[in-house]
Order: sequence, then structure tokens, then C-alpha cells
Amino acid sequence: MKGHSEMPGYRLKSMFKTTFAASVTALTMLTAVPSAQAESPFHTGVWQLNDPAGKRGLVVSDWLVWENGLPKRWLYRRAGTNDANQFDFFTRSIGDSGFTPVGIRVYRTGEHEMKYTISEKGKDPIEVSANRLSIPNYKNSCLSVENKGNRLTGGTWAGTPQSAGKKLRLTKSKLTIDGNARNVTVEDVRVGRVGIMEDGKPLAFFTDAGGDYGVLQWFKPGVTPEVMRDTTKEVMDFKAEEIFRWPQGTCDRQIESRLKAMK
Repeated sequence: MKGHSEMPGYRLKSMFKTTFAASVTALTMLTAVPSAQAESPFHTGVWQLNDPAGKRGLVVSDWLVWENGLPKRWLYRRAGTNDANQFDFFTRSIGDSGFTPVGIRVYRTGEHEMKYTISEKGKDPIEVSANRLSIPNYKNSCLSVENKGNRLTGGTWAGTPQSAGKKLRLTKSKLTIDGNARNVTVEDVRVGRVGIMEDGKPLAFFTDAGGDYGVLQWFKPGVTPEVMRDTTKEVMDFKAEEIFRWPQGTCDRQIESRLKAMK
């Protein structure tokens, strides 16, 4: 997804030091990642991080890094720093209004291998190798936002610890949360994201997070239809962001199974 405002370059440069041998990665939705591509990006999937302190799992969808079983950090690709193998990202935690002081670099070293570097402001970068535990083909990846059909507007979503509502249902004409219905209009903004309007004014995005999850992103006053529809920039300052789960989903179980395969 694209950000509503472009990031000042100096903030990134302070996070990405030029003395590493490998790349620093920050997974985001800013100027490139969130506009779903012909296929999901290289980083999408379940990974084993080969940390000297012990093996750790890493779960990443097209647009988000998972933490504690839920999508947590939006990924915004850093413009002008990517080639066929290296991808640098800014990050933003769900619910925050700006970038976090953490950059991520993914550096592809093989078909199923990468170097994964986290650069936190004020700290030395941490780089580890990683091996893919999941299927790389985006058409078969449950973490991809591709090929999810019309689930954003095609059924009932369940609340999570990161949502105020316990049940959400969105159709082309109504948004219903916990039995309270609002008359709305819904339009596709990009693959994996719809815009919700009420009385002709933007109300929210409902964004597919990949996996079994979606994020309802409530706009603050002042967002125009033109801003909502602009796929070249990313809105980053929301009134609230709520995570809902697709009850029919099987991705949580698939992720758990993959993580059990760590050696």
C-alpha cells in the first residue's frame, strides 16, 4: 500500500548504515509493496531465522510482519534502494501514526534463502540468514493477498484481541459491526483493499492483511475521496486500526505446521 506522505530521506538514512556487508530490510506498504503485484514479493512466507542464540520463526505476508500470531508491522518499501535481490523497508506498527525507528532489509541469497537484517535506530544492525519453510509460489501461499476472491465483502469476520468489535460484516451497501448497521458504498482501491464511503465521505479502508486476517482502518476527518483512491501514496495516520479474522481461514494452522518444521 502506498503512504499518504512520502518519508523524509534522512530518517531512513539514519536507520540504514552503509557499513554492512549485507542488506538492511524494512518491510512496509509505502510506495511499492502494497500495490499487489503480479505475484507476491520474495519475502512473503514462513521463514526460519538462523539466529546464533537459537532458531526463530518469521512470518511475513505481502504487506505485514507477524508478531505473536497476528499481523503487526506494515511494510513500506524504500524507494530507489531495491534491485532484483535487495529490498529495503520502513515499518509502521498497526495503530501508530508514523514510521517506527526500525528498518528491515531482505537480501535474496538463493531461491529459498535470504539474509534478514534489522536496523534499529541507535543500535547496531542485526543480520541473520534465513531459510524459507513455506511454498514460494504466491498462488499457493496462504499469506499472499492474491487470489482471496471477494472475502473482504463476502462474509462475516470475527474480532480479535486487536479489535473493538466482535463481529464484522461488509457488503457493497452495508457495514455491520456487532449488529449495528450503517449504509455505505464500497469500491475497490487495489487488489486486497476496498474503500468504504458513508454519505459520500470516506469512512475506512478494509485491507486484506494476508493469512486469515483483515484490517479495518478508520479514517480521520478530512480524508477526501481522491486521497482514498490514490494508489501512489499511503494513508498512515488513522483514527484506529482493528484486526479481524476470517473464520473459514486455514492459514494459522498452515503457519503453525510450517514453524514446527524448523530444524
